[in-house]
Amino acid sequence: MPNVVGKNAAVAADQLRKLGFTEVQYGSQDENDTVVLLASNWTVTKQSAKAASKVPSDTLIVLTCTKQR
Repeated sequence: MPNVVGKNAAVAADQLRKLGFTEVQYGSQDENDTVVLLASNWTVTKQSAKAASKVPSDTLIVLTCTKQR
């Protein structure tokens, strides 16, 4: 599992899918913007699977994001 924290959410998800991860979802940490509609406008602040860990490709990976201002 790569470290995608700090990356654009769309780029991070694309990277994970290219590595074979099939279950990538977004979550928002923002109070006012609670749904990630356009991932390219968001930055990953946290990932559910620890960086450098080995996880099965069908594991649900949740990317917690904040909207870029």
